[in-house]
Amino acid sequence: MERLYIKSEDWNGFIKGKLKENRIYVPIEKNNFLFYEILNEENCEKIIYDRARTIEPLKTFLYPFKEFVVPEIENIGEIIVMGVTSCDLQGLEILDSVFKEGDYKDLNYIKRRENLLIISFDCKEPYSSCFCNLVGVNPYPEKNFDLNLSKIENGFIVEIGSEKGKEFIGQDKRFYQVNQTQIKNLEEDRKKVIEKLEEINRNFDIKNFENLEGMYQKEYWEISDVKNCVSCGSCTFNCPTCVCFLLEDTSDNGNFKKVKVWDSCQFPGYAKMASGETPRPTLYDRYANRLLCKYWYMRKNFNTIGCTGCGRCISGCIGKIDKRKVLSEVLRKKIKV
Repeated sequence: MERLYIKSEDWNGFIKGKLKENRIYVPIEKNNFLFYEILNEENCEKIIYDRARTIEPLKTFLYPFKEFVVPEIENIGEIIVMGVTSCDLQGLEILDSVFKEGDYKDLNYIKRRENLLIISFDCKEPYSSCFCNLVGVNPYPEKNFDLNLSKIENGFIVEIGSEKGKEFIGQDKRFYQVNQTQIKNLEEDRKKVIEKLEEINRNFDIKNFENLEGMYQKEYWEISDVKNCVSCGSCTFNCPTCVCFLLEDTSDNGNFKKVKVWDSCQFPGYAKMASGETPRPTLYDRYANRLLCKYWYMRKNFNTIGCTGCGRCISGCIGKIDKRKVLSEVLRKKIKV
């Protein structure tokens, strides 16, 4: 993978030069959190390059909360999203498997995917809820990006991950070959972030996910923290890999429309049948289903864990449920049986 270097001031000039032809979303700080905003001349100096993930997952750009399926959306423009972190890039593999590959393809998703250019950033300051290291994901992008920026002193190391990324840089002379000192600094910075994550998660033991297979019984999941769940759906809506949705049919003066809208397995009515019965009647049944989906069903169906360790489900939980703690306790129960 080719690596280049560009000075900070040169990068600012480079990205400002792209504003006329591109719609660019960047991470901006608000109330100590990062949110995506559309880039303009005024906020260009406010881009955050050296923190962690944004509040919104990348999936919001590819899989909107609500959209028409029929009639098909025709005008889906090209966009650039900057500041994507490794946890969201890992989630792309689940999204692609569900909406882009296989027998049932989502044409709107495919258009958005083709029209998206991803400029990812290294994660520098993980939140206390981050645990990518526990699920086999490094805090720096290794795949699924077009360009990756790693902030080092006075500039950025730019990794080119695709032909699209290479074309975006073009023949711009402000980029030049990285040197060994810069690479060494990058490796040291990445090692420090991994050490931070190891310290953050030193009290949690959630490896051996294969042990969750077959743990349907709610008795395993009757843990004090789980009872605090209020079925709000925050954990699923903020998750970079949750993909469940409802289809709604509407008609206006004979014009038929089919709408897709996000759904959550944590809602009491999610699995309810026409008879009123549901296979997951209790809070514990629904919570178990969600984690089994992440660590068993998705692993079985897509050959990858459905959790990227972004920690959004922890930081956004109204009931203050820490999934790492729940998993550690459930796995300990399994060992005792």
